[in-house]
Amino acid sequence: MSSEVKIVYEDVENQLGDMKTAANSLKPTAEAPITGNTLDVVTKLTELSTKLETLLTKYQTALNTNIVNTGDYVAFMKETDQKISASMQCTVDVPRQVTR
Repeated sequence: MSSEVKIVYEDVENQLGDMKTAANSLKPTAEAPITGNTLDVVTKLTELSTKLETLLTKYQTALNTNIVNTGDYVAFMKETDQKISASMQCTVDVPRQVTR
């Protein structure tokens, strides 16, 4: 069993870009209320439409926040991987002294 985590950064960054595009394409705007109609069902539909708009707006905000946070985490992981790799390379490249 391996405890290694392999991240293909380009794939993750592309997926985050796709998610951001999809999140920003959401248009959580309620339809204008029906005017001149006093039926209770119309009032309820208007209320539901407004609640749905609020819910979708909050979802869109949370999704965009999560996308940014994930992007930051991926950038941190990439930077850490590069530092570790550079550190390991320096260790390998150091000439060994022979002691007599």
